[in-house]
Amino acid sequence: MRRDIAYHFQQTQQDRLTISLNEDNESRTNSILDRFCFDIIPRIQYNIECLTVGPLSTDRILRIGNYPKLNKLILVNLSLKMASRILNNGSSFIHIYKHQISHLVVTINDDITAIRIKNVATNIFANILAMFTNLIHLDFNFGDNFGYPPTSFIKLLSTTCHSSSIVHLNVTVRNFDDCLCLLDGRLSQLHTFIVKVDNIDDLSMSIRKKVKNFES
Repeated sequence: MRRDIAYHFQQTQQDRLTISLNEDNESRTNSILDRFCFDIIPRIQYNIECLTVGPLSTDRILRIGNYPKLNKLILVNLSLKMASRILNNGSSFIHIYKHQISHLVVTINDDITAIRIKNVATNIFANILAMFTNLIHLDFNFGDNFGYPPTSFIKLLSTTCHSSSIVHLNVTVRNFDDCLCLLDGRLSQLHTFIVKVDNIDDLSMSIRKKVKNFES
């Protein structure tokens, strides 16, 4: 029987977010999280197929359980720093689940605008394609508070950023050239493409020449 802890976790998360507004309730916050991690998860971890987690508890939820049936992961409102730490090849979670996850939803919500983070989101996206070998559904988008222009794929070579398994992609990109880059054949099985373009300019001639699977 399928078990999905999204509902239970959302309820816990709502309590935690309310409590976090009052520093006097920090002990209660930790108590709720401890109970969820140590009492609830052990009872259902072997049947969980989908996890929906937010930034305050992502580390604990991913680290505490053993999820042999987990195939769908939804990461909500992560900072770039947290997303970079979790979604890289050195992550213990990736080491265990990179062949197991088929559906991944990532929402990044970060108001940092420093130049040093310019390519971080792009690199996270490329890492996802490289690491999750059986990924068929990917949503990679940004929250309303994200303080930097969306992902750009112009400089990502098709030899280093590609997937032969993804059939569904929902992504936010910087401009229309980035959109077309993803349609140059690097996603060979793609049949559903949902894209939000931050800025539509005239297409560069170099991109026009590279596109093989795009029909105007």
